[in-house]
Amino acid sequence: MTTIGDRYTLLERIGSGAMGVVWRARDEVLAREVAVKQLVTGDHQRAMREARNAARLHHPHAIAVFDVVGSDDEEPWIVMEYLPSLSLSALISQRGPLKPAQAASIGAKVASALAAAHNAGLVHRDIKPGNVLIGDDGTVKITDFGISKATGDGTMTDTGMISGTPAYLAPEVARGEQPDEASDVFSLGATIYTAIEGESVFGPSDNSFGLIYRAASGQLRDPKNAGELTPLLMRLLSNDPKDRPSAQEAAELLADEPQPSQPLQIPAPRRLKPPNRRILVILGVIAVLGIGGGAAAAYWGGTGDLGTPANEATFPTRVKTRYFTAAEAISFVEEHYNRLPSDIEVAWADFRPNVREPKADFVNRWKGYSSVRCTLSTVPVRSNGPDWVVTVNLVLVTDIGQQRDITVEVSVAAVNNEMKISGIKEIA
Repeated sequence: MTTIGDRYTLLERIGSGAMGVVWRARDEVLAREVAVKQLVTGDHQRAMREARNAARLHHPHAIAVFDVVGSDDEEPWIVMEYLPSLSLSALISQRGPLKPAQAASIGAKVASALAAAHNAGLVHRDIKPGNVLIGDDGTVKITDFGISKATGDGTMTDTGMISGTPAYLAPEVARGEQPDEASDVFSLGATIYTAIEGESVFGPSDNSFGLIYRAASGQLRDPKNAGELTPLLMRLLSNDPKDRPSAQEAAELLADEPQPSQPLQIPAPRRLKPPNRRILVILGVIAVLGIGGGAAAAYWGGTGDLGTPANEATFPTRVKTRYFTAAEAISFVEEHYNRLPSDIEVAWADFRPNVREPKADFVNRWKGYSSVRCTLSTVPVRSNGPDWVVTVNLVLVTDIGQQRDITVEVSVAAVNNEMKISGIKEIA
């Protein structure tokens, strides 16, 4: 098992997001379970901002931050309260839409936590069902301050990306304005809408750009199942920020709505069983032989540690391999696109040999662009078998000044102890 900061023993991976991977861990000093978030932002200052901002908020309906572990030259691990839970998005996926009274009850608790955050000068900026946790006993807590901003943080670096999740963006944020307390309230309303209706207030879509367009133009869908909650829900979703209630007012109004007759019953989260050691050895050998790659093999290799590559993993005699972390995969993908269009031949060599297109075709295609800009998407980095899948947004400018904006999923595998691109898929 891996121990962080000589205190926190990692037990199992329980989730991941755009900014990092979350583990259930044991605090060996206080003998309690905690959640430890391994950040993979590539931005140390941003990581520390998340830790500082989250630590400013103390509220019964917000996940508490206990500690930060890490040196000055590496991204920190954030130690947080562990809540056996399901996210609201997982709950909706498993059980279908909620009754208005259930959604209002959850919304009131989220709003009260937002009110406390706003009073502390903190804007969450990414309220959505995935960031609302429902505990086994019905406890409701918000989490993930990965893109939050506090008063005094100064201007955030302009990455060309909109902060937040398209399906829950306030119209003004979708148009490029800075998120504030009012936009958090809109996102709360959009979260409640999804809980009741089972889809985004902007309608169903797999196209993020389409959602952003509809959000920016204020194209909201009327709720069909909200019943008596409809007037308040539409206030939360007002296109004009001035027409929305404050988070505190929203908490009071939602609490005044009819409450559910019975609390939500949430099953305890399923815990992963320890992987079969024989299978792990077989997977390791396969990776070394080049049959199946192995970019994510640090997870399958039994170390339980996605942050420290298992460079000295023990396999059959004289067989050792090199594993890569999610952070390394992100860096590799960004470096690949940063090479274009100046170092085309070097970028061509980033591909796994069996998936490379002819070099001449690759060179001719990329010579047509004068610039390539790559930014990490808000879509979480994920593992796909032995590969990491990194989603990035690309801005491509041709020699004649035409611009093309696309989002691609880049699969990264370990080949002969080196990272290689094993596939690229453009997504809508």
